[in-house]
Amino acid sequence: MDEKQLQALANELAKNLKTPEDLSQFDRLLKKISVEAALNAEMSHHLGYD
Repeated sequence: MDEKQLQALANELAKNLKTPEDLSQFDRLLKKISVEAALNAEMSHHLGYD
């Protein structure tokens, strides 16, 4: 994804964030998804699947 696509995605997602709690929940979810993706990539590399 290039920067323009990321900005468009961020703008679309921001429309649904109405409260500080929404932002906090979104932040936690984004971190969870990022960590899981990194761990899955590391495991795939470790097991030689890439």
